[in-house]
Amino acid sequence: MGRKRKEIEPKLGRRAAVVAGPDADELARIALDLFAERHYSTVTIKDIGKAANVNSAMIYYHYRDKLALFNAAIDSATSEAFRHFDDNIHNGKHENAASAINAWFDVHVTLYKRLRNVIKISMDCSGPEFSDARSTIKNFYSHEKKILGDIINDGIDSGIFRKVDVSVVCTMISAFLDGILARSLMLKDFDMLKTVEEFKRTLWLHLGYRTVPVRTSSRSSSTDRKSA
Repeated sequence: MGRKRKEIEPKLGRRAAVVAGPDADELARIALDLFAERHYSTVTIKDIGKAANVNSAMIYYHYRDKLALFNAAIDSATSEAFRHFDDNIHNGKHENAASAINAWFDVHVTLYKRLRNVIKISMDCSGPEFSDARSTIKNFYSHEKKILGDIINDGIDSGIFRKVDVSVVCTMISAFLDGILARSLMLKDFDMLKTVEEFKRTLWLHLGYRTVPVRTSSRSSSTDRKSA
């Protein structure tokens, strides 16, 4: 008989599979909240470990350092937003382009806490060490503009929107959403839903979209028939 095989211990720095705890994405979500609550420089790995109820070593198992976790926190939030966009906008369920834009606003309202945290912590991205984070945010806006642009162009092609400068309208929508997310951070009693609905009414006017079809009254129709 051969010798009994010795059990191999996990190598140093590797976590045993049986150890339970938050995964990399969950840690990124927790870190995002902390980075938004406080400045990047004041948050430590120990603070994040305490919030996640894990030892700091668990965080280093997933991330090289605090900066890597900061970058992952932004990437996680923006990736989640686009997953929701894909589920709610590119699924063929919408009657027209206006319905798709409505869904776009709905996603932002649903994810407003995550997205406004991205806006807040992006203010910390001024130094050269934050180039990856700035790149992620830039890609987010570029991707957002592409999706919105496709929707608006579809509305123009289908005849429900008038011809507009699509790039300008995309920027207008994006800037408005950033604004309401920032306002919700500053004012606890801010009515986000009401503000979004008011903005959509203004947007439909700008796009020439009639939410309610114009009906010719029976009196006008009768007059038209007589004059015909």
